[in-house]
Amino acid sequence: MKPLDFATNAPGIPVFEHKLDGPIDVWMYACTAIFGLAPTNRKEARKDFSLASWFVDPITIVNSKYHGMVTQHSNWHVEESGNQIHVHRYASGRASVETVGLPVECETGAITLLDYSRPFTSVHTRNDCHSFFVPHSAIGYTPSDALHAPVYSAESMIGRLIGQEMDNLLNQLKNGARSIYPADVKRFLGCVAVGMSPDTASQSARVCARESLKRSIRAFIEARLHDPELSVTTVLQSFGVSRASLYRMFETEDGVRSYISRRRLYRAVTNLAENPLRRGQIHDVAEHWGFSSDASFNRMVRREFGVAPGALFEAPISEPIDAPPISIVHEKMNAAARRVATPA
Repeated sequence: MKPLDFATNAPGIPVFEHKLDGPIDVWMYACTAIFGLAPTNRKEARKDFSLASWFVDPITIVNSKYHGMVTQHSNWHVEESGNQIHVHRYASGRASVETVGLPVECETGAITLLDYSRPFTSVHTRNDCHSFFVPHSAIGYTPSDALHAPVYSAESMIGRLIGQEMDNLLNQLKNGARSIYPADVKRFLGCVAVGMSPDTASQSARVCARESLKRSIRAFIEARLHDPELSVTTVLQSFGVSRASLYRMFETEDGVRSYISRRRLYRAVTNLAENPLRRGQIHDVAEHWGFSSDASFNRMVRREFGVAPGALFEAPISEPIDAPPISIVHEKMNAAARRVATPA
């Protein structure tokens, strides 16, 4: 596979949004180039469907809700739209697919990577589907590289990573983002490249997938900082990576153990900064954020800030009652921002 090629300092990728809803005939017309379809219950299907789509170069992202149907991606459709991978996940519902004699069961929550360069038929229940259409060229993929339709459960490592990156992009788009960081797209594409061709994915794709894994581990740690049992062993058992790989991943943070300790420390110190100091508060904060003892918390605070926890702040964080007069520097900054935001 060819390496992924992205400019590291590229600006945000613009988002182009389109929404569509109405009777099933509109849906059938919208899908003409991708597949033919027949509703399993045309009376019900006539009522409505809904589709929100976004183009974030080079990916087309679709969130669709539709009634049960049978679809067919024929040789004609391969000619029209066979140069892409359909990465999809059902938030509700399921489908059975057959592609080149290979049966594929797409259960709720699983990640399916369906290569559109081959004909297929599929039978769908009523669905809420998240679809990401990825050109072969975006991940350096050729149809001979891998299985036609690998399926990854939501609990598998690659399924977990692809799902995480899908959610990251979908959440931004549903919240009205007008542009997407290239790094977010790059991580998603890297994970898809590894998912399509686990043995032949390029080094650059593997680097992107590792970055996605690191983000997943960080989120896992952040959600469990208050648990005193959280440790390197917990992470190893939850993600199935080797100790050496985990250390390399967090080498710039001096390893996962140091990273966990610092995150606990900063969350605890932030809590102390937000409230007036009271008797027993330091003990409560240290215990809440998973420190093994008050002495351990005290040592970390002294090592990091040079004082005991009780001497960290003269007063808690507070908002000013009256905003101070704006400085001349801020005035110039605001004027410059207005000029940039206003078209000539």
